[in-house]
Amino acid sequence: MATTTEEERAEQLAQSATAAVKVGKLPDAARALREATSIAPQNHKVKAAWVYLKEEESKSPLLEICTQWVHSRDEHDGEKALKEIKGVRLTNEVAEHAMSILNAYKGECDTLDHVTGELLKYQTAQNVLATFIKDHPTEAYYQFFERGDDSMDGLLQVLLNRAAWPTDATWIQGHRDSFMLSLAMMMEEALDHPERAMKAIARLLAAHASHLKGIIDSDSFDVILAALDIRLPNSLRSQATLATIKLLELAPDTAQTLISKFVTSRVSRPTTDGLIVAFSAAAAIFPITTSVAAALFLTEGFISSLVPLVQSKKSMRLEQAALELISAACVDKTCREAINRHCREWLEDVVEAGIDRRRSNLAALILMKLGEEKASSTAPQIIVPGKVDQDDLISRFKGMVLSADNTSKQDSVEGLAYASLQPKVRENLANDHAFLLRLIETMADPEAAKPVLFGGLTIFVNLTTYLPFQSEEEKRIAQLKVYANASKPSDPDPYEGESHVTTRCNKVLASGIVPLLVASSKRASPSVLSQMLHILLSLSQEQKHRGLMAQQGAVKLIIHIWDHIHAEEHPQASSYSPASNRAAAHALARILISVNPTHVFSAASALPATNAIRPLILLLKPDQDAKSANLLQTFEALLALTNLASTDDTSRDTIIRLAWDTIMDDLVLSGNTLVQRASVELICNLVLSPLGIEKFADGSKRAGNRLHILLAMADVEDLKTRSAAGGALAMLLGFDPVVAEVLSKERGVQILLGLCEDENEDVRHRGVVCVRSLVGAGGEVGKKAVEVVGEKNGVAILKGVLTKSRRQEVITTTVEALKILVEKEKKGKIVEVEDEVD
Repeated sequence: MATTTEEERAEQLAQSATAAVKVGKLPDAARALREATSIAPQNHKVKAAWVYLKEEESKSPLLEICTQWVHSRDEHDGEKALKEIKGVRLTNEVAEHAMSILNAYKGECDTLDHVTGELLKYQTAQNVLATFIKDHPTEAYYQFFERGDDSMDGLLQVLLNRAAWPTDATWIQGHRDSFMLSLAMMMEEALDHPERAMKAIARLLAAHASHLKGIIDSDSFDVILAALDIRLPNSLRSQATLATIKLLELAPDTAQTLISKFVTSRVSRPTTDGLIVAFSAAAAIFPITTSVAAALFLTEGFISSLVPLVQSKKSMRLEQAALELISAACVDKTCREAINRHCREWLEDVVEAGIDRRRSNLAALILMKLGEEKASSTAPQIIVPGKVDQDDLISRFKGMVLSADNTSKQDSVEGLAYASLQPKVRENLANDHAFLLRLIETMADPEAAKPVLFGGLTIFVNLTTYLPFQSEEEKRIAQLKVYANASKPSDPDPYEGESHVTTRCNKVLASGIVPLLVASSKRASPSVLSQMLHILLSLSQEQKHRGLMAQQGAVKLIIHIWDHIHAEEHPQASSYSPASNRAAAHALARILISVNPTHVFSAASALPATNAIRPLILLLKPDQDAKSANLLQTFEALLALTNLASTDDTSRDTIIRLAWDTIMDDLVLSGNTLVQRASVELICNLVLSPLGIEKFADGSKRAGNRLHILLAMADVEDLKTRSAAGGALAMLLGFDPVVAEVLSKERGVQILLGLCEDENEDVRHRGVVCVRSLVGAGGEVGKKAVEVVGEKNGVAILKGVLTKSRRQEVITTTVEALKILVEKEKKGKIVEVEDEVD
């Protein structure tokens, strides 16, 4: 119950809220009343103020403005309505009433379209539209189609929102009605904004194809395929492509049959218009279902008669469509051979003539894709007229990239992406610093087409890619396969050697590729982000590159991409391959090995070090898709984690929680010396944390087993492993439970004394610290430690340390240990004598 003072405060807030309502400051009034309610929820003045606020909200001027606008059709009224909607948060009632009023507005209006889009963000407005579609589907669809893009997007949002519909039956019927109306729209002659109807078709197919059974027939499919025509806007063609992809997923056999019928019927009765549509559709189908498109392309007589047929029609549009089809067909090797045999001379003529830049560039791109295509053993010899040399094509495309003209950038970048598959071309491009700078500048242009960014990244992937890592076993198997095929092993291209690739990586990094990747990542698709990871992984292979990469934001970028891959709510998360996961983790590991983590994960960066831990832990487990284990990834991940574990307890505790069992139970016992060493070094840093100490000191059986393993690591041949194990033991032995556990091990004390006799000064130092902690323990544990150390000739061993060591800290610690040992031994003997006397 509120006190008198609290009641007064609540009433003051209610009074100020009422005043705010009177001057139209409704959000301020609501804020004050929420605070008043939290203080005195039962106060009658607070309740009255809420009622007053609700009444005024229901009197929103928006409703009056909308009513006036519907009658006046005055643009000024529309602007007032839009300003009112954007100025305040509407109540559900106001949004509902406003939507009902504006449904009476007929015709196209940009402001009305914008207002409709804003209103349909409210659930109640969506409910109104759902009812309108249910009762008057044709009127609602045509009205919103004519109104504009925002209105159609809002209509689609309503169609996909089950909550806006009273029953499942009405929701499904809304899908069917809208889908049929969209198909009908696409059949209209000279339709304005056909992309709106095609977008509805594609979205409904993608989201609820099962609701559309019985509607999709050959005529429907023809409508969609006809929208792939190269003469139509890209916005329409992209939606038609999405619809085609979905239909091929849903009913592949039927869809393939209908596609074949669509193309062959137009080719068999060739008219210019029909051929353009057929070639456009076939070109669009190639990337979606290559086998079906290739079968059509390789139909007997088609490719051999293609050039004469196109030339006979004397149509530039048809020539463009034919070139688009040939370019798409180059994805298939058999198609490339056929193109090289029957079309190459024509393609070279188109390049040489240069009458139309777009067609000339496309022909040059096709020739680049063909390369020096070799005939298969069973095919006739390919004729290569040689009018256009590959080097000339490369120079042509480089010149187009370097020029200020942006109209041909996409073709040139795509052509060089294909050309850069050749090692000598990679070397050529990497050695041209001006070209690299201009290419990066072109890719960074926000107005550049998406294929420019993708193609440019493909070039950089090719420039920076190292030959795949092969274990000795994989190399032997590869040699056996060569001998089994009775073929002579081919020498690798020298330009693919590691030194050449590293040099190219250095030049690419110096050109500013990392800042480009950081800037472009915000608008990148999964395929583009995967390319970025590939480039970053290659660049990070050279240790000298890692510092600059970290400075330019590579670590934050990699973690951003990792988060993108693993965002469960992201609809494209499944678009990434498992290789992307490991590429991100491996690139991150390499960089974090070579930089100070406190600089990368500083307070100024707003990026916690713990964000890097989960990716690194992925590499601690074997890759299930790999033929053999890549222990280099595991080793580098352990080094990176060790670096992070040197920062603070938050990082150490996160590593322990997520990966302790893997590190302690699997990797410490690895048969690989480097992996074992890195694991022990990581543990040495982890025991700086109380949680790490607890893993060895909680008195459990598992803790005893872990200590036993750590003692064994202090007795291995590898110097660095012994040193790390000694360091971990030196920290752990500051706790009496650990001392007691070491004393219980058969060779525990002997191993620690063995560290004191090591030839390496650092290891001896760790050894004497351990012994100092043993003999310095309190109570019965310390007494027993003195006895055991004495029995193991500890005094003589420690005296030997004094003669060997030159470092003051080692000598000081050894003297302390000897002093404690001798004093406790003397005290023990005195006690024994006294006991005998008694």
